[in-house]
Amino acid sequence: MSAEYALNNKGANVIYYICPTLEHDIGIPVCNFLGFQKQNVSGKPTYDDPHTICGLLEIALKGCEPLNHPTIIPSSRTDKGVHALCNTVHVDLDGDPRKICSRSIHLHLNRFFTFNDHDIRILRVQQVPDQFHSRHQAYERQYLYRLAVPRAGALWRQRPLVPSPLTEHNRCCFLQDSTFDSEAIKAACGIFVGVKDFGALCSKSREKLGRNVTTVRDIRSLELSPSAPFIPNRQLTEDYTFWQFSCIGKSFLYHQVRRMVSALVTYGQGRVDLADIQRLIDKPVQDSWTPVYQTLGACGLYLVDVLYHAEDLSYNEELTAEQRKVQALEEEAAQIMKQLTEFDGTVMDKINLKTRLIKIKNSLARFSC
Repeated sequence: MSAEYALNNKGANVIYYICPTLEHDIGIPVCNFLGFQKQNVSGKPTYDDPHTICGLLEIALKGCEPLNHPTIIPSSRTDKGVHALCNTVHVDLDGDPRKICSRSIHLHLNRFFTFNDHDIRILRVQQVPDQFHSRHQAYERQYLYRLAVPRAGALWRQRPLVPSPLTEHNRCCFLQDSTFDSEAIKAACGIFVGVKDFGALCSKSREKLGRNVTTVRDIRSLELSPSAPFIPNRQLTEDYTFWQFSCIGKSFLYHQVRRMVSALVTYGQGRVDLADIQRLIDKPVQDSWTPVYQTLGACGLYLVDVLYHAEDLSYNEELTAEQRKVQALEEEAAQIMKQLTEFDGTVMDKINLKTRLIKIKNSLARFSC
């Protein structure tokens, strides 16, 4: 599982962009956490939570010795069992610039996760502007849902009980019905594409979402395509066909992707008509989601990527350091000018102040070149 993060160092007026990944030693994404978001305990946001990704990131960031509590702000909150190949967050940090910089943060976090045997890796740390917000400024999110469909007459169906293969355990949704009309599903995907009201596909009521939260979302792409197991295996390829849904949009409702896939799979199995799928959009109320549909499991869902415009991430650390030095020199020059205006000391002290002022002006002149 992976994620990208942004860190804001208030003391140095800097923000960083970090990218961690969660992977097993053999390169298969796994998820052994209780989701991304920390669970609020008695309204205390600063408590340590070693069972969530957000909590572990905050614990690890404390090793950089910030002066404030490192509160993680994620771009997307994955549920328990959902994998993330790339996610993003930002966090504001105050402290020593030597310890709170992109390189030191990158090295420290990876050492922490590796030493403590956590399935998290930092891929990238990047400094970003102060106004950067990982959730609000993401212009596109990409999700993937993996399915394994049993082949008709597969030998395993004649046995009393055969669990899902270990190489795909908790990494793919295994269907029990071999009926799967892929062509019909591909044609029906277009029902969910575009700016639509997905109120029927959100497992939270409008009241729980809040009055200011709309259920209208823009789905830019939803496609079904053939897939393959993570590790080539004769039994897997003989007994199952693998498929994946690719879904792209700016933002999604709670359980929206899993419910869209579930509705399409139910249609592909012949248990509902195309009109029933269309009704989920035409009548976007929770009552439209009937018991014939079942929200598919979290294990097949992957957050693939969270994208930002280059200008939103653009930040020049060297230029910022120079700007900070210029600001400090200008403030010192202003203080000297004030002292000279109100000066009542010795002649030598006045000469020293003027000499210092000349040096500051020469330094500012070099910065302006």
